[in-house]
Amino acid sequence: MIDFNKEIEKYKPIVGINDIDETVKSDEILDIMDLLQHIINNIPKS
Repeated sequence: MIDFNKEIEKYKPIVGINDIDETVKSDEILDIMDLLQHIINNIPKS
């Protein structure tokens, strides 16, 4: 069987994990801007 206590002792956090949050937020903003540009460019011209 798996000894969870031993497995947790082996765990080492990924270096730079604290920076991921900011990177994800930045990517989300870029995705939203791309989507808005696409919508604006596809509005029928009257």
